[in-house]
Amino acid sequence: MKRFFKRAGILMAILGIGYMAGPRFTFPDEQIRTAPVETDLAKLDRQIAASEAKADLKPDNQARIVWADSNRKVRTPYSMVYIPGFAASWAEGDPVHKQLAKTFGCNLYLGRTYEHGLKSPDAMEHMTPARYLASAEEALAIGRALGDKVIVIGTSAGGMLTLCLAAKHPDLAGIVLYSPCIAVAVPALKLVTGPWGKQIGQTVLLGNHVVVTKYTPDRAQYWLTQYHINGFLTLQTMLDTYMTPETFAMVKQPLFMGYYYKDEEHQDKVVSVAAMQEMYEALGTPAGLKRRQAFPDAGAHVIASHFTSKSLSAVYQSTKQFLEEVLHLQPVAPSATKFALARKK
Repeated sequence: MKRFFKRAGILMAILGIGYMAGPRFTFPDEQIRTAPVETDLAKLDRQIAASEAKADLKPDNQARIVWADSNRKVRTPYSMVYIPGFAASWAEGDPVHKQLAKTFGCNLYLGRTYEHGLKSPDAMEHMTPARYLASAEEALAIGRALGDKVIVIGTSAGGMLTLCLAAKHPDLAGIVLYSPCIAVAVPALKLVTGPWGKQIGQTVLLGNHVVVTKYTPDRAQYWLTQYHINGFLTLQTMLDTYMTPETFAMVKQPLFMGYYYKDEEHQDKVVSVAAMQEMYEALGTPAGLKRRQAFPDAGAHVIASHFTSKSLSAVYQSTKQFLEEVLHLQPVAPSATKFALARKK
């Protein structure tokens, strides 16, 4: 019996060495330079529309500017930039982002991150961490053109990108994170950036594509229902690289974080709430300038969208209060007390 266990131990050691020596998928070292943003805002509006029209998108998934005054397309004291999460579109924050911008008289840019919103079943095939982050940088550059000061709002992986922007750009006026993806709720995803990671992913997926079948048709219009495994590889690589205590310490702007948590059974099942709390404690933001709030009745990972959330009004009101009390923004329009559940363009 001792000989059996000794041989078994040797075999396991050999297998372990073979696993650790296996290939790891890596992305090329890219330097992505974003193009200069048009400063004539009417031209910028047309430029964005023309560029998005060439992208072969699903209907109504295009990036766009929501003007504080559509009759006078001028800069506002504050602009807001919305960065949606992984595989999602601007609808992931609708109607909360629009109502916040309306309340405070802000131009709002609804961004579309790299290879999101595409009709193609191979969406994200060419996605890399550098390209994903560059699309967030481009959204911020447009936000700077739209307002004197910029507030960035991000949901899920859009929250991850928002933290990256905040760490690099200390002049951001403030950031709002809805269910930020600091780590995924299922730790097994980390395997895709380890030895044999891509091969493990392909085995689990039975190929190179993720297929999502749980969405209703109206929601499926605004979220990708099939995309390339490179999307997952990009996401986890960025989490490994950027969602670190060093990054969090560089974030010093006023910050609001909202998330779904009621109890251990009823909480966000997509991203890790525990990782969010660790990030929050590690922030460089002074205690008096940061707020976090659980929304126990939200019922879903996506807390600011009419497609999923049962706490739209609470999310809006808490964010509005943060913007008033911490950033000292002054409302220019009456607050909304009810949100229509129908889609708004």
